[in-house]
Amino acid sequence: MILLICLIALVAGSAFGIFFSAEPTGKGMTLKQAVQVLKTEYYEQIRHIEASVPHDRVEYISPDGSVSIRWEDVLAVFVADMAADEHGAQVVELDEEQLQKLREVLGDMHRIDYSTRTEEHEETVITTDEDGEEITDTVTVAETILEFEVTHKATAEMAVAYGFTPRQNEQLALLTGQECTALWMTLLGGYVNIGGQIIEPDTDWVGTDIFAWPLPQSFTITSPFGYRKDPFTGEVTYHSGTDIAAPAGTPILAAAAGMVTIANGADPWGGSYGYYIKLDHGGGIETLYAHCSAITVTAGQRVRQGEVIGYVGTTGNSTGNHLHFEVWENGKCKNALDYYVC
Repeated sequence: MILLICLIALVAGSAFGIFFSAEPTGKGMTLKQAVQVLKTEYYEQIRHIEASVPHDRVEYISPDGSVSIRWEDVLAVFVADMAADEHGAQVVELDEEQLQKLREVLGDMHRIDYSTRTEEHEETVITTDEDGEEITDTVTVAETILEFEVTHKATAEMAVAYGFTPRQNEQLALLTGQECTALWMTLLGGYVNIGGQIIEPDTDWVGTDIFAWPLPQSFTITSPFGYRKDPFTGEVTYHSGTDIAAPAGTPILAAAAGMVTIANGADPWGGSYGYYIKLDHGGGIETLYAHCSAITVTAGQRVRQGEVIGYVGTTGNSTGNHLHFEVWENGKCKNALDYYVC
């Protein structure tokens, strides 16, 4: 409430009008509508590349570990840039010129490059001979991977590149502060401020070491870790997580206590993960929770085991409501089910 009062008091300082731009007035495009236009352009670019480059599967990588568009940073730079002086434009609704400027800021801050590489893996093939006997054989399969590399520029880099004034730097610092993180995601639609609840899962899966099941119930595992038939292409491809089907809105629970390192509630594509969360549990162990309908945490937040961190959905590259759950150990993706017994 204190923060909200402060923001209302500061709205005359143009930059903070962005948090009051959700509803259209008919005078232009709201910020949320502008973001949706640019999201659509971005996804169409990705789909065009995927359609024009022969490949067996797609991977997204990023030097800083985050593959989603950091809309909160992009918008903060855009708004601060528009507020060049005390008479700077108040960004509540955008005209075509401002939309183009936002497009340019996005292009300057979020870059995606692509390349292909070939990998080989062993695959078990079962055939039947003339006598009806099954024959198991191992073959080497080569697959072409279309790799998208996502790189981000920090807000501080952009302030230097755009030659921000002291006033703009001050507003940028306020807009990118931890206090505004939830406001950004609320504005963009992927965050709900109802976290903190602890749920003890009642499941057949018992975690080993530090782990508990990441959902309140067992539900059904619909796609295991490793090589599987891709639901989109029908081809056998590598799957980096364990998919657990659950109704939309089912609470997602922290599998272990830890620190939130990624909380993407701003980019519903998220490098195919949709809205997603990544936790660092220490000792080289990390977990990732993807395709959320919404998240309840922000980066830098500490969570307890069983705490509700999001809700099941089907954002990103998904065919239905489910939790895509990954476990990482010392930088390598592991089979999550190896950390549980049933």
